[in-house]
Amino acid sequence: MNRNPLPADAPAPASLGVPQNAPLPGQAPWQGWAQPPAAKPRLPVEAAPLDGGAALLALLAGWLFLRLVTTPRPGLGVTLYTLGFALWVLAYRRLSGLPIPRESLPWLGVMLLSALNFSLVDNGPLAFLNILFLIIVTAYWVGALGGSRLENRLGPWVLADLRNQLFIIPFQNFGCLGAAVKNSFAKTKGGKGLLTVALSLVLSAPLAWYVCLELSRVEEGFAGLLGQLEALVRWESLLSPSTILAVPVGCYLFGLIYGNQHRRYTHELTPEKLAARAARRRVLPAAAAYTLLTLLCLIYALFFLSGAVSLAGFLSTQGLTPYDYSQFARQGFFELCRVSVVNLLVLWGIHLFLAPSSQRSPAPLRVFHTLLCCQTLLLIGLAICKMGLYIRFCGVTWLRVCTTWFMVLLAVVFGLVLLSQFRKIPLARWIAGSFCALFLLLCYLDVNGLIVRSAIARYESSGDPAAITGSYEELRSCAVAGAPELRLLYLREIADGNSQLLSQLEGLLGAAAQDAQNWDGLSHWSLQRSLAAEASQGFLPKPALPEKPPMDLN
Repeated sequence: MNRNPLPADAPAPASLGVPQNAPLPGQAPWQGWAQPPAAKPRLPVEAAPLDGGAALLALLAGWLFLRLVTTPRPGLGVTLYTLGFALWVLAYRRLSGLPIPRESLPWLGVMLLSALNFSLVDNGPLAFLNILFLIIVTAYWVGALGGSRLENRLGPWVLADLRNQLFIIPFQNFGCLGAAVKNSFAKTKGGKGLLTVALSLVLSAPLAWYVCLELSRVEEGFAGLLGQLEALVRWESLLSPSTILAVPVGCYLFGLIYGNQHRRYTHELTPEKLAARAARRRVLPAAAAYTLLTLLCLIYALFFLSGAVSLAGFLSTQGLTPYDYSQFARQGFFELCRVSVVNLLVLWGIHLFLAPSSQRSPAPLRVFHTLLCCQTLLLIGLAICKMGLYIRFCGVTWLRVCTTWFMVLLAVVFGLVLLSQFRKIPLARWIAGSFCALFLLLCYLDVNGLIVRSAIARYESSGDPAAITGSYEELRSCAVAGAPELRLLYLREIADGNSQLLSQLEGLLGAAAQDAQNWDGLSHWSLQRSLAAEASQGFLPKPALPEKPPMDLN
């Protein structure tokens, strides 16, 4: 039994059955209980007149984003907007007295290359994926410019950096636009004068409207001018979706830029926090990981044995037709794609969840990773060969090109993972760089033009009109990209004098002319659409004339 006396200033021990936070005599029953921790106070918004001016420009940037970027057929407007946005951000930083980090320049180049594609090529559905890619790269460039990334260079925390730049920083600083305008202008003499002028304009609007209405009844020219101004400021324009949504989009853009420039809420995620989370999720035993990898490697070994026998039997068959080759190529391609994706997810899951104690002797893990990577590369090679045969005999389509591109991307990823088993490389940086390079290559490949050129080449080599007529609807959607080639084929067919494709070619060129006419304007202009309009000139379908009513002879 402990008989040591307690110090005089020690608190009295708690009695059994008595709550630790019970109220003292004279207190209300709820006053003694533990209070929840106070909310973290918001950081102040420090704003100079330069910040207020940038905030007002952010509203204009939000409005232009909705008018130039989020359009059904983006074109030169995206390129001009991206260039203006980059110049605005760089000028804002330089006028604030801050340097331009050298490590941000490569991402600026990727951003401008992505934006330049819109003014050159009409990529159809790929253009919307390019817009998403451009938004992500732009947000990451702003983070690199502000030095708010988790690492100074692209590293393993790239996904956390993207989450930080796309969601945390902009929305944590979402209200900085109004606060910056208020704090930068309301406390200066010039700012107070601007606010007074704006308030006076709002209050005097009814009086000005009445005076203009009376004067329009006196002078017809003034009435016409007033009608043109009314068309610009009518409620339909003021309350249009692009005008209303410009405010939240501008707040988002300014929150991203201001937060990175002033380092406001840029360290909500830290490498220490992420490392602690990663340590808590590493619960997978090594035995479970090795069992799964062994099972997959055995299954793939049996598959390759049976596949080699089937391939030898197919190649030894006599009298194979192009149709037989195309069916062999088509069979099992998408299954191979899905299996390759599953293997990538397995390797990633093991990397995320394998217990730390199992990583002290990683030699068996490297062996299994090497085997699985080699087998997956063989699967990808077989899938690409199948798709190559299929494209050779059946032509190019969007689905075939995109799936082939995806398999090439998977091959690059598995090749880098295989290389990392033998030498230390910046794996995340190389994978991200490879993805950016391959995606830009896909955008500049001009898939629509490739589809048209492939159909024309198949027709001229085989002489079968089905190469054009069999994929007429798909060629019609790609007619803008292949209008110059279609016109040349049309002229050759006219010179031949015995063509069965003149009506189909006229329909394709008419579709190209109609598409180029429907998207006229600087924001939708692209070099490819301009060439299509020139090549399809004269093929625009003439509108049907209304039928005349029969004459009444009575």
